[in-house]
Amino acid sequence: MSDDEQMYDEAMMEDEETALEIAALQSEDLLPPPKKEFINHKVALRALVDELSQKSLNWIQRCDVTSTEPIVVDKTENDLDRELKFYQQGLEAVIQAQLEVKKVGVPFSRPDDYFAEMVKSDAHMARIRQKLLDQQKGIQNSEEAKKQRELRKYGKKIEQEKLKEREDQKKASLDKIATIKKRLRSGDLGEVDDFEIDVASDDDGGNTKAKGARGKKGKDGKPMANKKRQLKNDKFGFGGKKRGLKKNTAESTSDMSGFSQKRNKSANFSAVHQRGKTKRPGKSKRQRTN
Repeated sequence: MSDDEQMYDEAMMEDEETALEIAALQSEDLLPPPKKEFINHKVALRALVDELSQKSLNWIQRCDVTSTEPIVVDKTENDLDRELKFYQQGLEAVIQAQLEVKKVGVPFSRPDDYFAEMVKSDAHMARIRQKLLDQQKGIQNSEEAKKQRELRKYGKKIEQEKLKEREDQKKASLDKIATIKKRLRSGDLGEVDDFEIDVASDDDGGNTKAKGARGKKGKDGKPMANKKRQLKNDKFGFGGKKRGLKKNTAESTSDMSGFSQKRNKSANFSAVHQRGKTKRPGKSKRQRTN
């Protein structure tokens, strides 16, 4: 057999194998899957249950408790109701277990002189206690700060009300004074009370200037200033123009009466101007002195 014939035979065999695989796959897809059989071996299951049962053991070895009533929760979304049912069921189970333990005679309460090492160290518990104290102190500080803020708000409100009341009183008094002065000027006195008499006596203004006007007067008939005003006038002047007082004018520039050529060239004049200047010693001299 030649090489070409051998290669042809191998190709044909491969094609046949491929065709058989495709046919097998197609047949598997067409056939329905086999049904799984469920067998209820009651005898075997009961034997296993009896083998696992602990009814032959004592209760102290089993320690199983069954509640008398099942848990019934009206609304499963209510976490509080659900947790309360769990708590009631657990409490009932604990009471039943205590009775069973007492029947057997096994002690379950810790003696008074029993000593057991704590799971957590004292340092760890001290940190926890300090953390709880800090949290409590923080809550107290927050409450105190909140109370102080409320008090400040209340105090500001009271202060604003007082200021408004004072402004209203001042405005009312000024309005009354203006009305009385107007009546006095017009000559319509009518009924005058004590307050109006005081205002009338102070009709000149009621301030320091009016009082000064009724006091001492100078030669020109103008009121004299008091001692404090005179001292301020002597120190700061009498008002008026302050800027440009030292500015030269044509007359001051042309005035040479205060110039002396002899005095300016004298040795004493130059020494006076240079008297305040002191020359700093050199570095070497300063080092020698130190």
